Amino acid sequence: MKETHPPAPARREGGALPDLPQLEILESLLRERSLTRTAELLGMTQPTISRVLARLRLHFADPLFVRSGQSMQPTARALELAEPVSALLAAARRLQEGSAAFDPLTARRSFGLYMVDGAIVHVLPRLLEAMRHQAPGILLRTLHGDPLALDARIERGEIDLLIGRFPHLVSNMRQRLLWGDDHAVLMRPDHPCAGGLDRETYLAQRHVLISIFHTSHHDVEVTRTLETLLPPDKVLCHVPGFTAAAHLVLHTDALATIPRRLANDLAQDLGLVLAEVPIALAPLQLAMYWHELQHRDPGNRWLREFVRTTLLGPDAP
Repeated sequence: MKETHPPAPARREGGALPDLPQLEILESLLRERSLTRTAELLGMTQPTISRVLARLRLHFADPLFVRSGQSMQPTARALELAEPVSALLAAARRLQEGSAAFDPLTARRSFGLYMVDGAIVHVLPRLLEAMRHQAPGILLRTLHGDPLALDARIERGEIDLLIGRFPHLVSNMRQRLLWGDDHAVLMRPDHPCAGGLDRETYLAQRHVLISIFHTSHHDVEVTRTLETLLPPDKVLCHVPGFTAAAHLVLHTDALATIPRRLANDLAQDLGLVLAEVPIALAPLQLAMYWHELQHRDPGNRWLREFVRTTLLGPDAP
């Protein structure tokens, strides 16, 4: 007996898109190639599956499946639908399940961090060492670029977390204080002032000043204070970062006034010495910042807690 195929029905004008239960039936038919098996797996009757298939044929103006022996073979149109239907149902299931749990031990993901160079020196090594044990599949990317374009990059999701001081970032931003800090003076170990500084001696030395103006970083205020107090000939140069200032101090007779925590690290790494700052400077507050868009993401929530506990300890408030 010659096999006959169901005719391709005309598309229903203005018909609504199939609903999710209908698409689940289509997905199962594509996988099982059987009305009976699909009915068993979905807990439905075979006539119900047949009625849904008839609606799907009408909507897509295609037979979708034709009988071949004991199975149903999908048409070319049905095969075209397989991938988008599967993707749509997967997305719908994720919506129903809510946010997936984030397991740092098994996760494979990268996070973008924006930090000034001082935070890279003082903070990043500690994060990387802790991540090696707690989240071996996570990659941290330190990002640079025009500080004036930070808002757009944050909204695009390029930057997950900022560490430093960025008070100009106010639109849909959240922040959490990490620590407060004061300042110390860096100098080479054989500097004549290595034994200590008073105000007069401090102001009589040459200084390397840090200019990170476009980040609205706290040390802009420190630089401006020093520019007010120092004669022009006592400013050796301005540099755009703390590490550059420390290297210049190592090779000149100049001083650099930078946050104390970072000064301790740079002194140890470069063989420099520290002295107390003999003038009044406003204290520094270091915070982490993130956008409202990332606030509830499980991965970003883990990242913020990881940074906090790594830098401050598990019992930090």
